[in-house]
Amino acid sequence: MPTIRIDNEVWTWLQGHARPFEDTPNSVLRRFAGLDKPDDRNFAQNPAVPRASTPRNAQKSPGRRTGGRSRYSGRVYSGLSGRQLNEEWGVRASHPLFHKDGTYYNHLQYFPGALFDFNGYVVFKSEEEYRASPHLKHGQQLHVPGGIASMPDYVRMRKPR
Repeated sequence: MPTIRIDNEVWTWLQGHARPFEDTPNSVLRRFAGLDKPDDRNFAQNPAVPRASTPRNAQKSPGRRTGGRSRYSGRVYSGLSGRQLNEEWGVRASHPLFHKDGTYYNHLQYFPGALFDFNGYVVFKSEEEYRASPHLKHGQQLHVPGGIASMPDYVRMRKPR
């Protein structure tokens, strides 16, 4: 295969558009160039490459999403991901995360960031807004007592396909 050289700005752009634990620089470029069918994207074909929204020293924790699927206790639920809902609902978040109940998430790393559940989402425009929210409990994972639907800025949407 040919080797190409890119500058830091292009590398940062690639990282910002990569799916955690799924994409390679080549797969990001193929997706943006329209060379892949949606069914062509799966975890087995794309080796794990850290992206900007996943710290390089982060350890995999129970419930972490892989392969574009939402996981909870190791079981796959509905195949939904924050990325899919972000695109379908036109939210335009840089870091979208999904949880079926809207109660537990990995931490947002890039902003604007959004937390999704089956019925809607909450957007945080900045890290300061995210850290200052009285509705979030920041621990090893992000906990939202009562779920994101109980938050005042929750946007209710139609159920995803």
